[in-house]
Amino acid sequence: MKDFDKYIKNELNKSVEDSSPSDYLKNKIDLEINSQGEKGEFKMKKRFVLVAAAALVLSVGVFAAGKITGTISSSSSQYNYTNYTDMTKAEKKSGFDAYAPESLGDYKFDGITMVNMADMDDTGAKINKRKAIRVTYKNEADDKVLLAIDKYPENSIATSEQAYQEMRDIKGVPVYYSRLESVFLPDEKDATKEELERSKKDPFFNLAVGSDKREEDSSKHLIFDYKGVQYALMAGDDMDVNEFYKMAEEIIK
Repeated sequence: MKDFDKYIKNELNKSVEDSSPSDYLKNKIDLEINSQGEKGEFKMKKRFVLVAAAALVLSVGVFAAGKITGTISSSSSQYNYTNYTDMTKAEKKSGFDAYAPESLGDYKFDGITMVNMADMDDTGAKINKRKAIRVTYKNEADDKVLLAIDKYPENSIATSEQAYQEMRDIKGVPVYYSRLESVFLPDEKDATKEELERSKKDPFFNLAVGSDKREEDSSKHLIFDYKGVQYALMAGDDMDVNEFYKMAEEIIK
């Protein structure tokens, strides 16, 4: 959890204007994907991009080839709002109703960040411009859980058709779990042959360039659709899976 928290702190100090998240990060939480197969499949062509925390947890998923090919996101390195009651302001700015509890288990509300989102089509044009919401929670040890809330476009592929490792039904809502292994590199040439090969085949393995040194990290993710809005939770690898699912229960009423 310490490495995850250090990574989040470092990355939140960067602006991510016009930056793209890496491949699996295009898969919602916070996950950039270029789908090369039929709808519902998870075949991808990996590429190397700078990963930034704001982009890491927010994006709109897998898209059919020939339409939307990527998503960019940008946000301030500082919270836009620091009071829980400001959720109403965030909802007004985003243009949709969202639900973020004041606490998730032992993690308490810490701040809200507004994230500018846009999809890229195959001509390079920005479409579906919108604002999403990221809520950060902390526990007494200063560990973080991030909640990304996005009113994603209707032309995105359903969450259920994207890659996941486990699904649990919570009050009639399918909640999808994945564990992502990530390797951050200064340059593409620093990747091993095995890493390059795995990045082409494994949707739960992410390679990204732009870091100062080689770093390896793992994170856990939950994603679900609820009342027309997509919710994505991200935590460090130390998060207990059952505890993680209980956080989703606190959102699904």
